[in-house]
Amino acid sequence: MAMAREVHGEPADEFWLDTPLLRAFVADVRATLECHADDIARGLEALRPRFAALLADPHWLPDAYAAVNPSSGMGGGIGQWLLYRAADRSLSLFSLVVPPGASTPVHDHLAWGLVGLYRGVQEEVVYRRLDSGGEDTDRADLQRVAVRRLEPGDFYTLLPPEGDIHAVTTQSDIPSVSIHLLGNDVGCIWRHAYDPAAGRVRRFRSGYSNAPCPETG
Repeated sequence: MAMAREVHGEPADEFWLDTPLLRAFVADVRATLECHADDIARGLEALRPRFAALLADPHWLPDAYAAVNPSSGMGGGIGQWLLYRAADRSLSLFSLVVPPGASTPVHDHLAWGLVGLYRGVQEEVVYRRLDSGGEDTDRADLQRVAVRRLEPGDFYTLLPPEGDIHAVTTQSDIPSVSIHLLGNDVGCIWRHAYDPAAGRVRRFRSGYSNAPCPETG
């Protein structure tokens, strides 16, 4: 359940998983990013030890936030569970659960952040967009630039446009669970899903498995 309240009529941060550990993590993240407000790359670099420690702790994420979701907005039973989002939607933390053998669509995030594997094994395929894009076209020219295997504790930095377009496939016999710390409310913004073979792109909004999105946009 969200622990969000209005303060003097203003929206407050939302902790959909409200524990002392998660509150301490978010406080550390916000303090670090504020110290590096003029250089997000340095801020993310400074957060790497704290994010690694979160991935290494096997106890903090309840089973409910590591579950698949048959009615997923991303399809394929993929669960996208919101853990925290800032009142101004400038920061979010969520878990992404991909069933064994399932793949996400090729998609972007439109945000900087840190993404790491908490449980299971994934193969990640990273793409680069070669055309200029634009919202008035349904065509997209993608180039595959990297394929990598991710195991628990592995994580990487997102600094768009580099690395922002990818797809992941679970290669373990249990669902893979990845943790995303991103600089937007990624489940509720309109972003892009791609079909590289057909050269197509479409707008989509993945939503969250446990939290609403405003009916705007």
